[in-house]
Amino acid sequence: MTGTIADRLAAGAAPRFFGRRREIAALDAFLAPSEPASLVAFVHGPGGIGKTTLLGRFVDRAAVAGVAAVVLDGREVEPTPRGFRRAMATALGVRQVDPGTADIVRVLREHVRTVLVVDTYEVLGLLDGWLRTRFLPALPTSVVTVIAGRDRPAAAWHTAAGWTGLVAEVRLDALDEADASAMLRHRGLDGAAARRLNSFARGHPLALELGAAVARTGADGTAVLPELLDAFLGGLPAATVTAVEAASTVRRVTEPVLRAMVGDEHAGAAFGALRALPITEVAPDGLLLHDVVRDTVGRELAVRDPDARREYRQRAARHYAARPAPPGGRLWQYTADLMFLIENPVVRDACFPSARPEHSVESARAHDGPAVLAIAARHETPGGVRALTRWWDRHPETFAVARGADGAVAAFVQIVELSAAAPDVLAADPVTRPWREHLLASPPGPDDRVLLMRRWLGRDSGELRSAAVSACWLDVKRVYMELRPRLRRLYSTVVDLAELGPVFLPLGFAPVGDPVVVEGVAHQAVVLDFGPRSVDGWLAGLVEAEAEAEAETAAGTQAPAAGLSPRETQVLRLVAGGCSNRAIGSTLHISERTASRHVSNLLLKLGVRTRTEAARIAAERGITGG
Repeated sequence: MTGTIADRLAAGAAPRFFGRRREIAALDAFLAPSEPASLVAFVHGPGGIGKTTLLGRFVDRAAVAGVAAVVLDGREVEPTPRGFRRAMATALGVRQVDPGTADIVRVLREHVRTVLVVDTYEVLGLLDGWLRTRFLPALPTSVVTVIAGRDRPAAAWHTAAGWTGLVAEVRLDALDEADASAMLRHRGLDGAAARRLNSFARGHPLALELGAAVARTGADGTAVLPELLDAFLGGLPAATVTAVEAASTVRRVTEPVLRAMVGDEHAGAAFGALRALPITEVAPDGLLLHDVVRDTVGRELAVRDPDARREYRQRAARHYAARPAPPGGRLWQYTADLMFLIENPVVRDACFPSARPEHSVESARAHDGPAVLAIAARHETPGGVRALTRWWDRHPETFAVARGADGAVAAFVQIVELSAAAPDVLAADPVTRPWREHLLASPPGPDDRVLLMRRWLGRDSGELRSAAVSACWLDVKRVYMELRPRLRRLYSTVVDLAELGPVFLPLGFAPVGDPVVVEGVAHQAVVLDFGPRSVDGWLAGLVEAEAEAEAETAAGTQAPAAGLSPRETQVLRLVAGGCSNRAIGSTLHISERTASRHVSNLLLKLGVRTRTEAARIAAERGITGG
């Protein structure tokens, strides 16, 4: 016998993997003995399209080819350079508390060839510039990298000096009809049923999986993804549906957090039921709902029962805030749990982006100085430009820049730790006087760390919000992550407080002293005190404040929820015409149970506050509301 265990493992996995011949061939080029034409491959496609499955197949093939694979899941990596290095070190077996890049490179050089695989890259947006400009260039040429995420790579991966021609893209689309049918037959559907289901799922792997799960129950599995999910949940016990809805409000599900959200008497059984569902994944620190499922259920719950969603978030936040902080590298999971509950995009998008940023942010380089100071000259007084020039001359490492698709500097932000700031530069800058006075009047503790954000400016927007400025603000959150749990304060200064107050004040910023007038321009100092529990305590407070504000808004308005989806508009027209659930289902090619849920949800969206009342109103009109 000449085979290996890896061969047997790969052969055993093959029947569960369908199609993707073109994509596999493109990735196989990275496993060839000769040096590949590209050093980085970006696998990208929408949620549920099969990126993780493809990566798993690729890693199996790497093992057969004798190529070592280092596999990281972005959901498990703290989005800071330190966090990424720690994750790499753990995967490589490096036993160091705080490994440097050189330590990782030393281990990688021991392997003839290595492929670094990074999944769920969309949540690591804060690291994109650092990986491109600092980390990956330091790796030996024996290492190639495969990155998977929802978005195409930022333009800088193709246009930045040195990278042109070294980055390949592998786009994932739906499975073709033959591969989709093969997948469904493997899931227990016969040929006719498989063809009928795929005519609706259109080769989308997650839709195919849900459709097969629905079909195996005997229900109608022929619908698009939201209706498939609706039908799937409709076939589950009510307690399990409640657990799925609660789980949609948190990043990950553990039995303790589920107990906090749904009660002690249901938590154990609910967790077991969640674990058995095909829409969940077992992770090292809990269960993960598939992100498409989580987002779809969460959006529907926000419309149908915002009070329940708000209560789940509050209970989860209180649970997270009360638990002891985990040691060492697990601290990131603690912070990410809280950050996921935040609604404010200024904070949340740092780690759970709602859209791909238009600009990439990276540390400023020496040749960026003229562009940075030109932006300052466009929006600052001469004295302000002189102050920023002093900061650049003494602390260029404290500047970060946002680059557009053309690579030009579109905005900058300057942020420095108090302990690292040159005292003479600080004293010479008039707008920092209120900071220094506040620090003298209320000195931080001996272990507290303090940040100074001297200025941010967009080339076109100045200090006001724009896509480039927002990208800089998000990058500041990376610094928050690096300094917690000892970060206590952040000082900054604002000129247009009337315009920026609605952005900063809800985050906890407060004015410090009177405005400092420099050459006729008033600069208002502000401070964000994170509190004794640092960033995590601040996040917990934001969740609580958001939930309270939502409750007050809900109590003060009687207007029905606005905005119906196209499917809800179709249902409304049919209800208005007196159609029954059976007629609605027949017309829209959905099950009678799914039609019932749509009617109930529609009535709730139009202002009926409980399912009981929705059912009563529906019954009066000759239909059932679910």
